[in-house]
Amino acid sequence: MKGQRIESDWGDFDDGAYNNCAPLVNRITSVVTYPEYRSVFESTGSTSLFSLVDQFHANDQQRVLRVSLAALPSDFHAREIVMNLIGRYLLKQARRKKFTARPLLVFLDEAHNFLNRHIGEEEFKVPLDAFDKIAKEGRKYWLTLCIATQRPRDLPEGVLSQMGTMIVHRLINDKDREVVEKACGDIDRSAAAFLPTLGPGEAALIGVDFPIPLTVQMDKPKAEPNSRGPDFQCSWGGTKESPA
Repeated sequence: MKGQRIESDWGDFDDGAYNNCAPLVNRITSVVTYPEYRSVFESTGSTSLFSLVDQFHANDQQRVLRVSLAALPSDFHAREIVMNLIGRYLLKQARRKKFTARPLLVFLDEAHNFLNRHIGEEEFKVPLDAFDKIAKEGRKYWLTLCIATQRPRDLPEGVLSQMGTMIVHRLINDKDREVVEKACGDIDRSAAAFLPTLGPGEAALIGVDFPIPLTVQMDKPKAEPNSRGPDFQCSWGGTKESPA
């Protein structure tokens, strides 16, 4: 019945129309059948991430829910799209007053990859602005955003201006320092001049609760991350120079 309805409304299969759309169909097929995206398009039997978020928020004994996109390829803007879907869902739940009894704090790492983003060509551009909206209006609904980035210059100024407190580590790039200065209206250039001189583990606390920026030393974590770069001297020490 459904097939008859579609055929009567839209007509029979049109080879000419299909040929015009064949490149688009092939592109969609290549994305849908991509093995790395199986968890996105073939999620039968898997638990919905939104259900996990709801279960986490309803359980008073749970404090942290960590969502990692490391296994999701970066092709076709997949990470940005999935992250934006998560942000849209959180904002929708917040507007429904779901977080008034138990406020939710969201940490967004590598925020420059997900804020101020869009997909599509200029005339068909679609903004991925869920977390931008959370930064600007989430607090009204008991949904708060904390962002972490190594590239402040890539963040929209409107989002940074909503951050009440900043923990600023060493900044060498002039554009990064300028962005921080603009976002923190009460910081002068003399106070910002010491940002390039901060050592490992040192940070400046800047915000409305601090009359002047405070310099602090972070405690080392009990489980230190593996953040070392490649040791070229050790790896190449035994190699011989090739003849010219």
